[in-house]
Amino acid sequence: MFLEAAILGLLIGIIRKGRFSNLAEIKINGWILIFIAVLLQLLPLLAPAFPFVEKYQRYFYIASTILILFVVTINLNKKGFRIISIGVLLNLFVMLMNGFKMPIYLEGLKFAGLESIVKGIETGDILNYMPLEKVMDWTKYFGKFIVVPKPYPLAKVISVGDIFMSLGIVLFIQGEMTKSYLTMKSRMIRMGYKSRW
Repeated sequence: MFLEAAILGLLIGIIRKGRFSNLAEIKINGWILIFIAVLLQLLPLLAPAFPFVEKYQRYFYIASTILILFVVTINLNKKGFRIISIGVLLNLFVMLMNGFKMPIYLEGLKFAGLESIVKGIETGDILNYMPLEKVMDWTKYFGKFIVVPKPYPLAKVISVGDIFMSLGIVLFIQGEMTKSYLTMKSRMIRMGYKSRW
């Protein structure tokens, strides 16, 4: 979902006459924490045999989410980050309310062709998720239940929080691509107006 959001942001930026060169000027405070957050999510896959990883892997995902929330918080002045923060908070909230696990629709995973993930959840190999069907309260509506099925090449099951984060990413990327262009254009208009006098 986030990859598609980045691509969509680029396309909108191009349509709005933004520049790819602007992306090289992007400065995100605490960006290194994003890499640490991604590493925490991948650690159970990279080192599953280590006792420490096996024992605490259910907390790695929520720890990575907290790190991402921190990065988003210190960058709220940037376009799209307020919307991203809503998505992160929604996902974090639903995990905290369900034993540090994200509820996910198992039948939706099967419909999306992700049977291997279903097996991992059912056998306990994947501890970050729990069946949405077992959630009895209203928090299930903030779990991952929105199915993006095949033949879409990146079939998945996403949450409302994921949608907010994706929207924020779109706004951020296209905003960064067009920011300098619009600023330069407004300056030229002001200079042209002053030169008449």
